[in-house]
Amino acid sequence: MKLYLNDTSPFSRVALATALLTEEKRFELIWVDPWASPQALLQVNPFSMIPTLELDSSHSIIESLTICHYLIARYQPQTVQPLNMADEGEAVLTGMAKTLMEISFKSVALGRFIELPNELYQRAIIAVQRALVELNHHLEKQQSEEAPAATLTALYLHCALDYVEFRLPELFEQCAQQPTLDFMRHSPFNCVLNHISVAKLISKPSFANLHNSVNG
Repeated sequence: MKLYLNDTSPFSRVALATALLTEEKRFELIWVDPWASPQALLQVNPFSMIPTLELDSSHSIIESLTICHYLIARYQPQTVQPLNMADEGEAVLTGMAKTLMEISFKSVALGRFIELPNELYQRAIIAVQRALVELNHHLEKQQSEEAPAATLTALYLHCALDYVEFRLPELFEQCAQQPTLDFMRHSPFNCVLNHISVAKLISKPSFANLHNSVNG
């Protein structure tokens, strides 16, 4: 299987983390710049978006949440649990996490094409700010002394918060209060995410090297 990704995309990172958590070794990482619409990516994804998972059958799965669902359903890892949409709290948090990742990414991507600041950027920033405040309240209500459950929801939320902290550090420092910081500190995914930080992915490592690093 081939996973098309780049080093700064939060969507790539959550898919890569899930792949590593399955403990399946047969992944090949294809590092691409989706903005350049490379032919290799277009052949497997007409939208020229990452992540994209090309299967051994030559079929491709696109969109990060779909890829993660597929990997968990296929390999049934013990290290990350599938989404439970029958759980109201988990459904609420999944929607928040996924949208926070999307809106924060769009706020950064706007700067590639139009001068900042502008109305679209300001709306995105305000939305991220409101979301972080609401997350503080939501996490405070469900907080306990135990670590968060190792669910796909928690993985998405951790990756989304990492991205906001990386790309919008002043906003994160201003709005991420103790419940959010505690969630990140006690996250069951700290180990795998530390091994695939942006600083470490910039060298475009192979999957085998990452697998050995995480499981070594």
